[in-house]
Amino acid sequence: MAFSAEESKLVSIFIQTLLYGAYTVLFVITCWVLIDKRPRGQPINRTMLSVAIVMFVLATMHIGVNYTRIIKAFIIFKNEPGGPGAFFNQLSEFTQIFGSTIYVAQTLVGDSVVLLRAYLVWGKRFYVIAFPCLLLLGSAVTGGGILFSFAKVEPEAEIFVVELGQWIVSFFSMTLATNIICTLLVAYRIWYINRRSISFSEQSLRPIMLLVIESGAIYSATLTTLLILYKTQSWFQYVLLDAISPIVGLVFSMIIVRIGLGLTSVSGETGDFGKVSTLQTTQPSSFSAVPRLPWGPEGRQEKRNLEISLRRIGRRAQLIYLVERDHHLVR
Repeated sequence: MAFSAEESKLVSIFIQTLLYGAYTVLFVITCWVLIDKRPRGQPINRTMLSVAIVMFVLATMHIGVNYTRIIKAFIIFKNEPGGPGAFFNQLSEFTQIFGSTIYVAQTLVGDSVVLLRAYLVWGKRFYVIAFPCLLLLGSAVTGGGILFSFAKVEPEAEIFVVELGQWIVSFFSMTLATNIICTLLVAYRIWYINRRSISFSEQSLRPIMLLVIESGAIYSATLTTLLILYKTQSWFQYVLLDAISPIVGLVFSMIIVRIGLGLTSVSGETGDFGKVSTLQTTQPSSFSAVPRLPWGPEGRQEKRNLEISLRRIGRRAQLIYLVERDHHLVR
């Protein structure tokens, strides 16, 4: 039996509440990892902490708006013509536009974090993330288009109307593409570094790579399902739409918490090891390995500096590594 709008919203608020509860726990642990589990003299990673707080505030606002809409639909407007379903179809209603604004903002913040991680992992090479940057810009534009269409659409129109559908499908498609591309970029970079260093280092970055892929796959799978449900004009899309708000924060916090608590380590074993709040490049600090490898024609030896810095910060979640190549390296 197909879900109606009011049935879907009741299910969605239940699922969102469960996910928000799990996210609240992870948020507290994330703050503890970033603030308390850091080495003496090491400054707090204010960027990651700020992002974590912003995401949690947005998720809290979003679930608050949804509870407001549930109360208005099933208590205040229950006896109005059309009942709760008619209220949920009022796309120009303030709480609908405000909740959608929060959703778009949180999505853009999440996509920006994924984009920043890829940028840092690739040694701040902008050309690598140029296309994802365009996708992020497109997401911002289409998100604005959705909000503008909500304000201008006919009062009786459903969310599946053509003038809305074009903006919504474009928005979902661009944010999905951004996450898939950036996740693959980060995973490939970690795999490449691990492959280059495994011959002279016992430490493997494969668990980190798998963690990044798993985290990206959760969000991407949710977006793909949401896009399919919307294209099939299923009201059940509300369930996934509201669930995405805490999922964005859960995915962001998952990497920090799992590695910060030793649930995923660089060697693949649980332990009190340097943890990750984000993947970023920096100057080497732990050890430096400079293997001599054959490059170029006629077996010419070219110096290849591959430095992986895994800062043992038993009190902070941060994976740091650097791949530094000689300027005259023959590719």
